[in-house]
Amino acid sequence: MGILLIAALLTGLVWGRAQAIAALYGGLVALIPTAYFAYRVFARRKTQDPGQMLGAFYLGEFGKLGLTAVLFWLGVALFAKQFLALMVTYAACLLAYWLVLAWLGFDWTDETKEF
Repeated sequence: MGILLIAALLTGLVWGRAQAIAALYGGLVALIPTAYFAYRVFARRKTQDPGQMLGAFYLGEFGKLGLTAVLFWLGVALFAKQFLALMVTYAACLLAYWLVLAWLGFDWTDETKEF
């Protein structure tokens, strides 16, 4: 969320209000589907069987992809002239997930870590 706000603010200061709004929307295109996915997958009881958990994961991912497509379609319709600002902020928000993962030093082989 912080990257979204910083990118929108910097874009607004350099290129103006219309670009800042497009940048803000681009960050929301990254944030909203990810929040939807997290809710669908992790808002479940831990007592679910693995099949239900896997089903929730797949449904959450398909919903995330569909929601992203719809939000991009709307973004193209609303921000055609400012689409670069939208895409750059979207990419920066997605890149942040991977940078945080690398910074935390996530180790898939360490079975002692709690999530």
